[in-house]
Amino acid sequence: MDIVYDKYYDKIYSWAIKKTNNKEDAEDLTNNIFLAIFEYFNKNISIAKLDNLIWKIAHNLWCLKVKNYLNEKENITLDDNNPSYNEKYLEKIIYNDITDNLSNIGLTEKELLSFKLYYYNDLSIKEISDKLKSSKSNIKYYLYSARCKVKERYNE
Repeated sequence: MDIVYDKYYDKIYSWAIKKTNNKEDAEDLTNNIFLAIFEYFNKNISIAKLDNLIWKIAHNLWCLKVKNYLNEKENITLDDNNPSYNEKYLEKIIYNDITDNLSNIGLTEKELLSFKLYYYNDLSIKEISDKLKSSKSNIKYYLYSARCKVKERYNE
């Protein structure tokens, strides 16, 4: 566990600082991540790829933190009278987190724009081709290529 802590602490703490924009919250998030990793190690479950496990735990704890923050801030639950506001806000935060990660995957500008317009803005391929001034077949290729890169990245 010491080796994992030494290898990943700076990376996770830097990531947490970017997510929280607050030193204290980043420290709390980092500590919670390492606590969850330690608890996972104590279960004696075989781990195929340590890096994937660590970042999956980090992402899940970040999403949980955002959800809890929204519930506290609005003082309502997602099952309350107006769940769409919280769900939409949470979806936007998660979308921003995902698109930040997309830029690290190595998508070209056209692939990234096509991916965002198709999956987040729910535009059709024709609408995207009009917007990006590109053929529909090119947009289909950009989406295919982007999906392959995303799939490859998250299947590591």
